[in-house]
Amino acid sequence: MSERWDVLVIDDEPVVRDAARLVLEQEGLRVAVAADGDEGLAHEALDQCRLVLCDVMLPGRDGFDVVADIRARRPEVPIVVITGYATTAMAARALDSGATAFLAKPFDEEELLEQVRRVLERTDAAEKEGRS
Repeated sequence: MSERWDVLVIDDEPVVRDAARLVLEQEGLRVAVAADGDEGLAHEALDQCRLVLCDVMLPGRDGFDVVADIRARRPEVPIVVITGYATTAMAARALDSGATAFLAKPFDEEELLEQVRRVLERTDAAEKEGRS
């Protein structure tokens, strides 16, 4: 039996992956992590998670390509793009590529939690409405 994951974090920076996992696990969420796009796309959590956090600057494939692949495979899963190169153009490109939201690095614990809560609440509400 495979595990149920809430969030998949795809980021090449260990400090970001570890911090995000710690903060989100303290909120009671099940968190899986991947160090690059290929690892994230191959991770079992991708097929079950409720949310993906994906960095833009990844080794190998860039985050926009990863977002497009996730979107093709799981069109319903929300994706929050995270980046240390936050500009208006970058945010627009992230949203155009299929991201649900955008979070600039460095972010603090509260910013991360607020974004994740907001996206998961919208997703949960949409799922409940769809079942009604």
